[in-house]
Amino acid sequence: MTEQGAARAFYLRYWQPADQVEIGYQVTGVAEVVAHAGRAAQIYRAAGADCLAGVSVWRGADIPENSLNLAIGPTRWAIVHTDFFQTVTRGPRSPERTRQKVRFDDLLEIPSDCFIDRALAIDTVSLWMSEDALLQTAGFSNDLFG
Repeated sequence: MTEQGAARAFYLRYWQPADQVEIGYQVTGVAEVVAHAGRAAQIYRAAGADCLAGVSVWRGADIPENSLNLAIGPTRWAIVHTDFFQTVTRGPRSPERTRQKVRFDDLLEIPSDCFIDRALAIDTVSLWMSEDALLQTAGFSNDLFG
């Protein structure tokens, strides 16, 4: 898959690191998601934030069901899919079991082994946007903290 997505409209939001003001955009493709995620990460780095940027992608501004929450690391992303339950991507288990703080509307600590390769994460977002499916190779698990 490439960084192109579906033609449907989605709502993307992230929060400013200092004052937690929500920034929101309507997006139609995964290339826009990638660009906004990069911008959010850059804002967090420039502010010297002690957490990673969290970007949420909803099917509409007021539709939190069946959404993706992206934790934007420098080379790896974690994806939390929220539907009736929450599932999260899972990379190789890390022996040190560290956690990364991520700013969504609140701070969330996500285990480092939930972060997967950025390209795989982008492919996963693209498939979700175009076909409402999750890429199985992203290793989704319903064990966010285990």
